[in-house]
Amino acid sequence: MQCNEVETTFLHCGKSDFTFEQSSTALILAYDVYYPHIPYLMDSNLFNPKLTVIVAVYNNPRWLRLILDALCSQHLHSLKPEEIEIVIADDGSSEENVSLLRHYMNDIHPEKNIIHAWHADEGWRKNMALNNALRSSKGEYVIFVDGDCIPHPEFLEDHWRLRKPGVVMGGRRIESGKAVTEMIESWDELPKNYFSLVRKCVVKNILTDKSASPLAQIRRSIRFPFIFGRPIGLKSQGILGANFGIYRRDLERVNGFDERYLDPGTGEDCDLDVRLANAGIRHLKASHYALMVHRHHNRLDWSSERNAELYRQARENKITYVETGLRHSD
Repeated sequence: MQCNEVETTFLHCGKSDFTFEQSSTALILAYDVYYPHIPYLMDSNLFNPKLTVIVAVYNNPRWLRLILDALCSQHLHSLKPEEIEIVIADDGSSEENVSLLRHYMNDIHPEKNIIHAWHADEGWRKNMALNNALRSSKGEYVIFVDGDCIPHPEFLEDHWRLRKPGVVMGGRRIESGKAVTEMIESWDELPKNYFSLVRKCVVKNILTDKSASPLAQIRRSIRFPFIFGRPIGLKSQGILGANFGIYRRDLERVNGFDERYLDPGTGEDCDLDVRLANAGIRHLKASHYALMVHRHHNRLDWSSERNAELYRQARENKITYVETGLRHSD
């Protein structure tokens, strides 16, 4: 592996101020990015992924474990397991959490094609982590999942069946509320009937848990069947960064995520949403397919003048392609 390949993952080799330990860590993590853990010595040519699932994470090992459990036990009808790769877009998780993930990849599900794309923790750089994961992946179709959202058992199947060139497809996110989140966080591993348990918990607490509009969440938790192979009730609506799918070539038309966004909030989804629309990519929302349950947390402060100015420029100037994205001009 050449040094410039390592640098694309923010792991800089060959610097004089690196210790031997730091250089070794960089090489190990670079290996994580470019070769599946199945285990290290297994031939990566065994996998020819059609579908890439990118999970954005930062130091939340319990939820990441449950997300991976869900992704590794999907009900597949149109895809084979070896046609799927999972890429962890890691925005600088600690060494302890990286070790937990490596244990999962090597010892719990060594048969799965899971890739860990990590860069050092230098503040909020989620967009960089997402582009890093994209560079490390191969699938023709890409699904994005946030690290606090557990997918439905039919999640990948739904997204794969909903895919369409020239369209970015959003799935449905269920806001769990405090009671559901507490139940989920009591699990060490994902129960087989986890989504049924989530729905039952929402119903049980419908009168007492006011943290997430229980009636609306019950409606969101209902997955519709495909009628004669066609989905029901698709509508035009912008994407949610936690749950959307898109063909790689459509994402490359706008050069992926804009890495100038260095604050949480308006950024990775809103900016991408508007640039895709400017490029003529249609936005569709599947209200009763590709479901996931979202961890309850207090509302975050999303205000960022820097982000707001970048987003304003993208809207007003009809920007599509950014140089500070997946493929850097330098």
